[in-house]
Amino acid sequence: MSKQLRTIAFDLGGVIFSSHNDNVIFTDRYLEASLTEGIYHVVTDLARDKTNKLIVISKAYPTNAKKSRELLRLYGLDEIFNSIIFCERNEHKFPIAKAMHVDVMIDDKQSVLDTFDKTIHTILFTGEDASGLLYKIKAGLAE
Repeated sequence: MSKQLRTIAFDLGGVIFSSHNDNVIFTDRYLEASLTEGIYHVVTDLARDKTNKLIVISKAYPTNAKKSRELLRLYGLDEIFNSIIFCERNEHKFPIAKAMHVDVMIDDKQSVLDTFDKTIHTILFTGEDASGLLYKIKAGLAE
């Protein structure tokens, strides 16, 4: 019996990339931007389970989207994500998540998650390290 595919969506800024990068990402020094502590382990652990489909849904204008893709490549995460989707407004994240059949959405802004309905489990990520995030994601998938 095969397991059902589960889709887990991550925001980039403040989730994958540390919130301390906010001043760096918009400059020529954007390649100095760091990952949130522990997030690499979370993403790679989830990717090992082939029933998990990992995607990015992030607000970014074209220039920052290009920088974000370069950073994902730099850290070896670009090929782990099945889809990387950028939108120009935070309000667009929920319709995208719905269309992508997302089961769990992780974002650092409660205002974004407030636009989601109960069909998608949401996780507000407010930390500077990802300890505990893997547990929350797996708990959300079990609901």
